[in-house]
Amino acid sequence: MNRESDNSNIKKTPVILTVGEKKIRAVIYDNKTGRDVLSRLPYTITLNRYEMDYCGTLKEPLAYDEKEKHNGWKNGDIDLAGNYFSILFDGEEKSQSYTDMITFGRIEEDLSIVKGLGGTIKVTITPAD
Repeated sequence: MNRESDNSNIKKTPVILTVGEKKIRAVIYDNKTGRDVLSRLPYTITLNRYEMDYCGTLKEPLAYDEKEKHNGWKNGDIDLAGNYFSILFDGEEKSQSYTDMITFGRIEEDLSIVKGLGGTIKVTITPAD
């Protein structure tokens, strides 16, 4: 997937990311990684907050297609970066130096909600109603 594209033609599956009492609307894209995540729902992962994202090490690798790797991200992307699950909420303008990113979803809420979730969070992804 070329990061320059806007993903407007990709099938999207609505999901809910639950962190404590907060429910955040998101979509998962119809690509190899996205389909793998959807096949594991409900999917729970612990993430730590960093300057530009929430990131956590995968206990079990996610499937991916080499041709979907790209540089950088758009704020709001949900990405696979090596063996890391990332929710990216900032830094888009300086993200091109980050390589081998695979975007498999997107936050559909104001990103200020994500930024304020705390230091270490447990995220559970479930189908949207």
